[in-house]
Order: sequence, then C-alpha cells, then structure tokens
Amino acid sequence: MAKAMKSPPGKIEGGKAQDAAAEASGGSREALIRAATIRFGEEGFAAAPIRAIAADAGVNLSLISYYFGGKQGLYEACARDIAGRLSAIAGRAILPFGGEAAELPPPDMALAVIERAISAMVDFLVRDEASHAVTRFIMRELGNPGLVVDILYDDVMHPVHTAACRLWAAATGGEAESAAVKLAVFSLIGQIVYFRIARPVVMRRLGWQEMGEAEAEAVKTAVIANLRAAAIAARQKNAKANS
Repeated sequence: MAKAMKSPPGKIEGGKAQDAAAEASGGSREALIRAATIRFGEEGFAAAPIRAIAADAGVNLSLISYYFGGKQGLYEACARDIAGRLSAIAGRAILPFGGEAAELPPPDMALAVIERAISAMVDFLVRDEASHAVTRFIMRELGNPGLVVDILYDDVMHPVHTAACRLWAAATGGEAESAAVKLAVFSLIGQIVYFRIARPVVMRRLGWQEMGEAEAEAVKTAVIANLRAAAIAARQKNAKANS
C-alpha cells in the first residue's frame, strides 16, 4: 500500500488561520516562493531571514522545511520558478526552434518570431511590476555566480538563447553557433533588460508618469526597430562574405 503523504505542519492539529489564508490565495508553497524571491533579491541568500520570509508569505515557519527541506531548498525553488516563468514568457515563441532537428522558418518569418518574443519580454520585464523582484533576484545572483546561476542557465538562459541564435541565423544567413550571432542575440536581450533595470531613469528622461500600454508599445517599437536594422546589416554582411 502506498504511504500516505503527511499533512503540512499546522494543518492537522487545529491549523492556523494565516496558513488557510495563504492556501486560499494560491497556496502556501507558492506564497513562500513569491515572498522568498523578493527577500533573496533584496537582501541576498545569507542575509534573508527565513522567519521574515514566512511572515511575508503569511504562513507557518515550519512549512519552509516541509515544502523545501530548508532555506537552501527554498532558494533553489525560487530559481526554478523564475526559470519556468521566463521560459513560458520569452521562450514560448522561440523554444520550438531550439533543437537541431527543428525546421527553421524562412528569413522574414524567423525575424517575426523573434519580434513576438521581444514583445512578450517587454510586456513582462518592462511593464509588469512582478518582474521587479525577478530582475533583482537574477541580478544579485549574476553578481555572485553559483548553483542558482547554474539552474537559471541550464533551465532557461541556455535553451532560450540557443533557440534565438538559430532563428537569428535563419533570419540573417549567419551561423547559429558563431560568436557574431551569439553576441547579436545577447545585445538584443540586453536592450530589454536595460529598460527594466533603468526604468526610473527612462521614465524620468521621457517624462512618463507610468509604464502603461502606450509606453510599453513605444519601448517595443524602439527595440524592434533596432532588431530590424541589425538584421539588415547582418544580412548584407553575410551575403557579401558568402559571395
């Protein structure tokens, strides 16, 4: 007979109102990941107190051990949650083209696929307030690479970048694994990330009071214009090199 999974602490003997509230709003596990992503991004792994994370999530402290085995497990769960969210947002359009066996579209269609991915990334990274905690978490980890960066790289950065490189190569006539193509894709991603991390500066310089739909569309227009200009230049360079 299969062994029954034990109930979370605080759920059998009386329970706690705060745990029930967290479950009702999407689940205490998810609430802990959201709260921990913010704390780890702001304070770092070592400085973020687990009691504060539990309090922010509105759950019993013992649930961190129950769901994640401890602080380190929660930390890694945050990384995997971020990787999953970014894959779903940025990778939905391009990941199907990541495998070597995947058939690539014609040049203009390949460029259009990249444009759709850029649009989705701007909507999340630049406009969505939820992206602030994600960006803070990633930026802190990139400054001190370790296991979490390995998780992010393996689960989202490498597969998304690889697929984008294959599409960029299809769009421009380049070689997907060449340094030129890899750098071109990194530069495109970097533009979008800048609009997130420097958003207060961008808004102040442009006189924007909010990052609403119209403002996000303006950012998309600028980034996509750069994308198309870079693609034209790369096509001409590659055509000349191959002639």
